[in-house]
Amino acid sequence: METNATMPRKKVTTIHREPMPAPDAVQQLLEAAWPHCGMIQDIIDRLNEGGSNTELRLLANRLQRLAFRVRSQ
Repeated sequence: METNATMPRKKVTTIHREPMPAPDAVQQLLEAAWPHCGMIQDIIDRLNEGGSNTELRLLANRLQRLAFRVRSQ
């Protein structure tokens, strides 16, 4: 299988500030995101088993950008 060293990106990522959602909405957003975190963890484990270093590096870089985005808010 041939791998591509880059991942597709959105054309433009914009940050728009909206009022803080209601506490119920925040809880719903967390509950919606949580399973995706588990899926990403499973994918990382599978990539580790397969020795896919390039893909792991790309994924790690993307996750670091997301983590930075959380801290900068």
